[in-house]
Amino acid sequence: MFTSTGSSGLYKAPLSKSLLLVPSALSLLLALLLPHCQRFFVYDLQAVKDDFQIWRLICGRIICLDLKDTFCSSLLIYNFRIFERRYGSRKFASFLLGSWVLSALVDCILVEAVWYSFGITTSRNLPSGLKYSLK
Repeated sequence: MFTSTGSSGLYKAPLSKSLLLVPSALSLLLALLLPHCQRFFVYDLQAVKDDFQIWRLICGRIICLDLKDTFCSSLLIYNFRIFERRYGSRKFASFLLGSWVLSALVDCILVEAVWYSFGITTSRNLPSGLKYSLK
């Protein structure tokens, strides 16, 4: 017989809950109510490199600018709640931070390597959101 042990939903997963609510709410707000402000959250590595706009690197990796990306990110974070429960919030947060920094570094290195090797300038705006950081 099935008994509820509290392992369903976001029980004992505060980081997953906050990552599910805050970026999703910001993405919905930007997509529906403030579409003219989306240009401030574009993940533009050229602006980060040339104008030292570090906030684009941070916001572009967290906030999705498209609703379908927001939905996919939400599904990914919701499924990652299992890892947070298993390893604890602190270890899970360190894993997320490490993978976020590593993926941002790889983005920068790959864009520069493609430019130096082939002379190809990739698109200025890379995909934004959590799902690209956690893959």
